[in-house]
Amino acid sequence: MKLIFMACLVAVCVAFGDGAKIGTYERLGSYLPLELTFVDENAQEKTLGEFLQGKPTIISLNYFSCPGICGPQIDGIVKSLDKIQLKEGREYRALTISFAPEDSPDDAFESKRNHLNALRKDFDQNAWNFLVAQDKATIDALTQSLGFEYEKIINKQGFVDYIHPAGLAIVSPEGKITRYLNGIKYLHFDVKMALLEASEGKVRPTIAKALAFCFSFDPENSKYVLSINKIFATVMLVLISGFFIYLITAKRRKKGDPDHES
Repeated sequence: MKLIFMACLVAVCVAFGDGAKIGTYERLGSYLPLELTFVDENAQEKTLGEFLQGKPTIISLNYFSCPGICGPQIDGIVKSLDKIQLKEGREYRALTISFAPEDSPDDAFESKRNHLNALRKDFDQNAWNFLVAQDKATIDALTQSLGFEYEKIINKQGFVDYIHPAGLAIVSPEGKITRYLNGIKYLHFDVKMALLEASEGKVRPTIAKALAFCFSFDPENSKYVLSINKIFATVMLVLISGFFIYLITAKRRKKGDPDHES
């Protein structure tokens, strides 16, 4: 019986431990290194703390030559901010930060212009900065503090590309991570509530945490897919636990049976 249990336990561990590191590993309640310096779309250098300006802030990590999910993700931010009933610059800020060392302020400028032109309402464009880092050490410090794991690849044509997750981090005016929003589309109500909570420093669990567990990021196709391994492992673990509880209960009942004792 012990051998059966151990075999099942190993099967569960294998199903959970698929070895994939790419993704967002939440650092809720931790603080960003606000002393890091970045350069914005206007080639102005400031610290991360200066870019926050003491406001709750939406942060997205992207790269500006991304052929995959970065464009749709930033479009998702645009659509959400178009409907949000908060005043940008006064009640919140937004930062889109490149994790690609080869991106330049000119790239940031073009990306910002292309995306913010899609905003339909009157929007203070100074409230949303597109940033690049001057060295990889800065990028590493930021991505590690956010729990953002990605991988650099070089395709057959020799072009540099990145596989990475998509999502937002919401931080308090002091730089504390208070909420993550996964995916490339965001309900404006969720963003608004996350910003209001961040303004008070309230840390909240990620919305749709169960869905995030059931789905995993497929870097090859740049989308989220149903994680059969995780679901199968969970069901197996529940069944094994139920089976052993049944055996223990049945054994105790048998010991307490007078007919069995005689």
